[in-house]
Amino acid sequence: MASDDNRQRSSSGFFGVWLGRIMTLCFWLLFSLFISIVIEWIGMNFSWEDEGVKHSQAMLQTELTYLNEDFKQSMLVSSPVVFAQDVKRFIHKWVYKKTGIETLAAKVVNTENPHWVLALIAKYAIAAMNITQVFAVRLAILMLAMPAFIIGAVAVIEGLTQRDIRRWSVGRERATMYHYSKRAVPFFLIAPWFVYLAMPNSIHPNLVILPFVVFFAIGLYFMTYLFKKHI
Repeated sequence: MASDDNRQRSSSGFFGVWLGRIMTLCFWLLFSLFISIVIEWIGMNFSWEDEGVKHSQAMLQTELTYLNEDFKQSMLVSSPVVFAQDVKRFIHKWVYKKTGIETLAAKVVNTENPHWVLALIAKYAIAAMNITQVFAVRLAILMLAMPAFIIGAVAVIEGLTQRDIRRWSVGRERATMYHYSKRAVPFFLIAPWFVYLAMPNSIHPNLVILPFVVFFAIGLYFMTYLFKKHI
């Protein structure tokens, strides 16, 4: 009986931990979307006041161009473009269509001489819809780019090899650098999701993702190279 109880606790604990992680991931994704929309709204009043809604529309077209031109193949899906379009449609459907926001904004836009308050709200709603679609395309690109982090396996192998060489040659221990590297690895894995998703202007995804991939591999290399305990 005791062993069965322990199994149930460990099983529920395992699922509880992963459920908590998934909820945390969803929270940060929604937070990134919220920050993106807020930045766009602020920019519409200060940085790109002349462009207005056209700024978010141009961002969406640019992101789709990056996707069509540079992400034609993937290790995860047969058609990256179709995958990104599906993600975009899914998020747009549940955030704006099901809630009626898109319908209300369209009515205001199609109304002759609408009240300035309604016109302003509709303008911000359209900008939010555009940014949400940009967010969806970027989210799809990030998911498709995850295999790039497999380079970390090469860094781990090289780090362990150099660790054995260091141990057999009685090399110096550097505990401080090891702990810094250990903290940096999760950061370089998670940071591109928040940075890329919340960026207020279009930028080629490789310029954001590849540096984090390189730093992630470097962090893993030093973490395994400086690992002190026996494996």
